[in-house]
Amino acid sequence: MINGFSKEAVQKELYLREYARRDFKTFLYLKWERYDKKAYYHNWHFEYLSKVLSSTLPKYCKDKGFPLLRRIILNMPPSYGKTETIARAFIAWALGIDPSRKFMYISYSDELCKRISNEVRDLLKSPYYRSIFKKNPLFLQDNSQEFILKQGGGCFFTTLKSAITGFHAHSILIDDPIKVSEMNSRSARDAVNNNFTGSVLSRLKDMNSSIIILMQRLGDEDLCGYLLNPRNFSEDVIKEWKILKLQAINDKEEIYKINDFLYKRKPKEPLLIARHNLQQLEVLRLQMGEDEFSTQYQQEPQAREAGYFEKEYFKTILSYELGVHNEYIFVDSATSLNAKADNRAIVVIGVERKGELESYCVKDCFFGIWQEEQTIEHLIQALLKYPNSTCYIEKEGGGEILHRLLLKEIIKVNEELKQKSKAIIKNGIFAFNASRKISKVDKIKSIRSYYNTGYLTFLKGANGIEQIQKELLGFNPEKPFRKDDCIDAIATCINHPDVKAPFKQEVLPKAGRFSHNATWRI
Repeated sequence: MINGFSKEAVQKELYLREYARRDFKTFLYLKWERYDKKAYYHNWHFEYLSKVLSSTLPKYCKDKGFPLLRRIILNMPPSYGKTETIARAFIAWALGIDPSRKFMYISYSDELCKRISNEVRDLLKSPYYRSIFKKNPLFLQDNSQEFILKQGGGCFFTTLKSAITGFHAHSILIDDPIKVSEMNSRSARDAVNNNFTGSVLSRLKDMNSSIIILMQRLGDEDLCGYLLNPRNFSEDVIKEWKILKLQAINDKEEIYKINDFLYKRKPKEPLLIARHNLQQLEVLRLQMGEDEFSTQYQQEPQAREAGYFEKEYFKTILSYELGVHNEYIFVDSATSLNAKADNRAIVVIGVERKGELESYCVKDCFFGIWQEEQTIEHLIQALLKYPNSTCYIEKEGGGEILHRLLLKEIIKVNEELKQKSKAIIKNGIFAFNASRKISKVDKIKSIRSYYNTGYLTFLKGANGIEQIQKELLGFNPEKPFRKDDCIDAIATCINHPDVKAPFKQEVLPKAGRFSHNATWRI
C-alpha cells in the first residue's frame, strides 16, 4: 500500500498521467474531470480535434512519425467545444510538450482574449498541470495580454481589429475572428481579412510554423471564404490549406480520418447528440431560419433560400414562346482595377413587348472567376452566338479597360473571320457609367415585380440557369455580401434606359392592285 492506495492503483494512476502527457485527448478529458470539476460530453469529435491540433506540433509528429500540418481551416458549429479545446486546453498541453514554443491566440474581442489568457495561465499554475508534467512552469512575464515562460515559450493574445506587430509565433490559433453581428459590416470584414494578410502571415516564426483557423462559417466573405477565394489567392496557396468541416447534422455517411484516427459517421448522425439530438436540431433550424442554421451549424454559407425571391415564381419558357425581341448582352466585370481574377458574369437577355409592358427573358448566362483574357474570350463567343445583340459594359472597376481590350480583340477576330469568308462581328458595344441614384441591393430588389408576375423569365436549357436560380433564392437584402454577380447583371440590364423592346406597329390591310370596294349586286 502507498498512502492508502494499492500498488496497482498507483501504477494505473501513473500510467494515466503519463498517457495524458503524451495524448492531448486524455489530457483534455482529465482536465474536465480534475481541474474544471465539471461534466463535459465525451465525443468522437473531441478526439478528432485533438489529433488535428496535435499534428501541428513538430515534436509530436516526429515522435509519432506523422506528417506535420501547417495550414488548417476547421469549421464547426458554435458552442460545440471549439474554444474549450483549442484555447483553454491545447495551448497549455502543447507548452508542456515543448515549453519553448511560442503561441499567438486571436479571437474577436479583447475581453474574450483576456479571459482566455487568465484561464490558460491558471491552468499552467494548477496542481493538475503539475501532476501531468511533473512541475509548473516558471513565468518571466505574466499578464493578460502576453505571458512568457523561462524556456522562451508563451502566448500572445490579440484580435484582428488592428495590425499585429512585435511578436512572432510557431503556432497561430484563430478562434472565431469576427462577431456574428459584425458580418453585415463590410468595414469590419475587410479589417479582419486585410489584417490577416497584412499581419498574421508575417508573424510566423519559421517554415514549420502553423496557422489553425477554428471557426463557424458566417458568410461567403468571412475569413475562410476570403482565404479560399481564387480572386484573392492563387490555386497553389489555396491548396496549402487543409479544409475540415464538422456539420451539426450530415446528410450522407462521412469518414473522418487523420493519422491513426478514423471515425465513420452515419447519415443523419448529430455531431454531438448529448447537446443536440435530431429533433432539437430541427427545432433550432426553425427558430434560426434556414439561412442562419445552414451557415452557422451546417457550415454552408451560401444559403439555399432566403425568401426574397420565391422558387414558385421562377418561370422557364421554351424558345418558341419568345416573341419578336431585341437582344442585349450585359457584363458584370471586375470590382477592382487591381483584380487579376474576379467574379464576372455575362448575361444575354431578350426584351419583347407584351401589350403595353416590356418582358425580359434570360437566354444565356456565362459566369466564373476569370482574368480579363478569359472574360474577353467568353464575350467573343457570346457576340458570335448573338450577332443581333447590343453589348453594354459597365465602366466601373476594370470595365473601361475591358471595353478597350475587347474592341482590340474584335479587330483580330474579324480579320480571321474575313479570311474564312465568315460573317464578322458587327454588334454595337458600349461602355457606360452606372447610375449612382440606386444601390446594388435596391437595383436587384427592383426586379422582383418582374419576377413575380412572369415578366422576367428564363429560357429552358440556357447556360447558367442553375446559378441564376441559386443567386435569386439566396438573395437577402439584409446580407448583401453573398455572390450575386449574375442577378446583378440582369438587374443592370432591366434598369438600363437604353434597353427597350421593339415597338409593334399596327398592320393595316392594303388595297391590292385589282381590289375594289364592295358594292351591291342587283
